[in-house]
Amino acid sequence: MNRNLLSRFLLVLAVLGTSVYLLYPTYYFYYKATEEQRADNNKFCKALPSFFTCKKVNLGLDLQGGVHLVMGVRTDKAIEQRADRIADALRDAFKEQKITFSSVARPRNTAEIVVTLAPEAKLADVEKFLRKDFSVLQIARRGDLLLGLELVPAEAELVAENALEQAIKTIRNRADKLGVTEPVIAKRGKDSVLIQLPGVKDPERAMDIIGKTAQLEFKIVDAEATAVFDDIKPEELPQGVSREQYEFDGPGGKRIREVYFDLPETERDVVAELLTKKIASNREIGFGVVSMANGQEKAGRLRTYLLHSRPGITGDYLSNAKAEQDPEMPSNYNVSMTFDQKGARIFEKLTEENVRQHMAIVLDGKVNSAPVIQEKIGGGSARITLGRSGDAQARFNAAKDLSLVLRAGALPAPVEVREKRQVGETLGADAIHMGAMAFLIGSILILVWLALYYSMSGLLADFALALNFVLILAALALLEATLTMPGIAGMLLTLSMAVDSNVLIFERIREELRVGKTV
Repeated sequence: MNRNLLSRFLLVLAVLGTSVYLLYPTYYFYYKATEEQRADNNKFCKALPSFFTCKKVNLGLDLQGGVHLVMGVRTDKAIEQRADRIADALRDAFKEQKITFSSVARPRNTAEIVVTLAPEAKLADVEKFLRKDFSVLQIARRGDLLLGLELVPAEAELVAENALEQAIKTIRNRADKLGVTEPVIAKRGKDSVLIQLPGVKDPERAMDIIGKTAQLEFKIVDAEATAVFDDIKPEELPQGVSREQYEFDGPGGKRIREVYFDLPETERDVVAELLTKKIASNREIGFGVVSMANGQEKAGRLRTYLLHSRPGITGDYLSNAKAEQDPEMPSNYNVSMTFDQKGARIFEKLTEENVRQHMAIVLDGKVNSAPVIQEKIGGGSARITLGRSGDAQARFNAAKDLSLVLRAGALPAPVEVREKRQVGETLGADAIHMGAMAFLIGSILILVWLALYYSMSGLLADFALALNFVLILAALALLEATLTMPGIAGMLLTLSMAVDSNVLIFERIREELRVGKTV
């Protein structure tokens, strides 16, 4: 019997020791670690003795503060992008099938594909071909030599659903790269994503990284068609907007125009809409900032580009992106990119076919730069140059954040913030303090009552309850679970139920003692 009791006692000590071992990293993180160690998990792990794991109990959004967002995914844009890709495939298929056509166009801001056939084409044969090989399309309208096509409802719904799922996956990748522990990222409705990032110290940066679409495109600049800007009369421009235009000799003796606008932020969309009305459907307007001699961006001054709507290559083919110092000016930083094997071949072909042309690097609809392609570029490498405003640390952070979102992948469609709340650290600290005090006061009252009412048996029950609490925390640490206010309430309920069980057992023992039985 004594040996049996000893083995049980040793087992309890072993379990208690293991629990303390598992809880030490949690204690160190919240009570001993520096702010720098808390911000960087690698530094925190290195600060611990080597025989400890880095696993700890994490605090939820309601305890340590953070960011609460609801992001809306523009699934209509995802459907338009799907229509773009189908239109490209349709052109190639018509050529293979020897179907003569004048154009396959994609009108702006719609998901429609407009096919204009050549006079000799047979409309009935084209419709039959579409039903067989492009069953995802349906005919929305028809003319003598014209077909208006759109995605069938089931396909449009599937594209929208996939865009939402891909957005959730991409946002989760970005949250992981930010180092956020236990983020909550979930679907809400048909086109929204709920995002909760506990413990984020810089909410503005987190929201910028999470919400950045990061759609990277390389587009050829249409230098010959810049004459379209001549059609803009000064009186058409909004008040306060001025235009300057320069001409110079381009490749093959062609005249090239460079157009600059002094644009307040509020007038950019107005001018872009004005310009868009004057260009072909397969072209688009791009704006890029203008740098002064000292490298600083000139506020409000934008260089205007006429771009091919169809990108030569996109960021989908990126295999890596990283922030690097500018070798010519170490205080500046760039983002160097590497394409995968297929992307490298596409990029090489794109540069070979457009030597001496400008190629615009477009990020989220803004032209980052438009260098001249001097020769075919092999190896699949490119570089994004960043602005030179702010201090060196700010430029490095901007380069690092951009490389992070490019590595995590672009969102499949633009997103918009529909709800934004920031839970302050003060509120979280108050919640922790109040929750801890409630837990402490309640536990002390229960333990004292058990000890007074049941004497030695009550003290044994107190020890069992304390061990129960330690085991729960150790399990949370082992699983790296997140503790929230409802979690604290659940732990109190667990201990209360354990007290209830002890009371039932002790009262039953007292009944047996009253009839003369021994302990």
